[in-house]
Amino acid sequence: MTQQPPDAIPRPGRVGLRSINYILAGLLIVLGLAGQSHAAIGYALFLIATLLLFSGVVLLAIFALTRWFDTATLRQAFTCAFWMGAWAYVFAVASFIGYYTHEAAMGNVPLRYLVFGPAILAAIVILDVGIYRIIVQRNLPTFRRFGDLWNRDSLDQDALARTLVDEVVLHRTLLAVSPFRWLRHQLIFWGFGLMFLVEIVAVAFREAFPAFGWTDIWHQPDHPLRLAFDLAYDLTGLMLLVGCVLALVFRVMVHGKAEQKFTDTPTTVILLVVTVTGFMLEGARLGLEPAGSATAWASFVGLAFIPVSPSGETAIEALWIFHALAVCGFIAYIPLKRMIHSCATPMGRLANSQKGLLADKKAKVIAGLNGRFGRH
Repeated sequence: MTQQPPDAIPRPGRVGLRSINYILAGLLIVLGLAGQSHAAIGYALFLIATLLLFSGVVLLAIFALTRWFDTATLRQAFTCAFWMGAWAYVFAVASFIGYYTHEAAMGNVPLRYLVFGPAILAAIVILDVGIYRIIVQRNLPTFRRFGDLWNRDSLDQDALARTLVDEVVLHRTLLAVSPFRWLRHQLIFWGFGLMFLVEIVAVAFREAFPAFGWTDIWHQPDHPLRLAFDLAYDLTGLMLLVGCVLALVFRVMVHGKAEQKFTDTPTTVILLVVTVTGFMLEGARLGLEPAGSATAWASFVGLAFIPVSPSGETAIEALWIFHALAVCGFIAYIPLKRMIHSCATPMGRLANSQKGLLADKKAKVIAGLNGRFGRH
């Protein structure tokens, strides 16, 4: 009889807790469908998930880059933060599904959100599954092969920190290869990444806080925080716009050459459409404001799009729906093409910086072989 490997042996406690969490998620959906829920519940869970996942990242960084605090405690802390954050995220999505489905059935959801809601839910599911398969599932054999060596003492923290700055933040290797490709990559990578972070924070002020009954600054155009968000969106959007244009220029430059493999025209075009339609919507909003508005400076890129933005209510609604579907399409498309390498490649560079792990693995294998053959 073949002995079952340890990784294949189910853990009753974890399996049972996972089943309970699935039941709780289903209960949140049922309560929402029955009209016994509120948007604030979903947003509270979403904010909790965000804080937990962010805390997990910070704790993991402390674990990997410093010698601060007890190793076992830190490992348990960031593991719990990631695990609890992931489940809080699942609960938030479940709550939203139940609540907004009920609201749609009662006729309380505008047309644009009737289209956007199911589309963004499907896009997020596709994104989550895709990232898990590419980032986690594909690397599980490596994690298991070096499992007993993945510990704090074996980490070369200087190399890890140096690689984090040089290859994840600054991308110096790419700069040495091609300054043009580096500029294009940095504009798209950081434009998208920073806009994503801005949007996460904006959700709290735009959706969550009003759902809690707090002050809704999003409908106060002259509020300093609202102006700060407008400026942040325009700056990151401009980075994306310029980056996409440079990417298309690069595609023309390398057509038929070996460098063409470094292009991803479909992703660039989709992202460019998302960016341009977003600025057109901003231009449409600015076009409805009084001329010479004191707050228009924060949306300086949107001002340039006023001449090409729609002015009628029906046209603006149609553009909003098109933009929303384009956003959902882009989110779902991320795991399918080169965009996912923006996440996978930095992780690979960080792992490759740990030269000592391979040496430790080789030494352990050799010691095991010597011990085995030494007994015969």
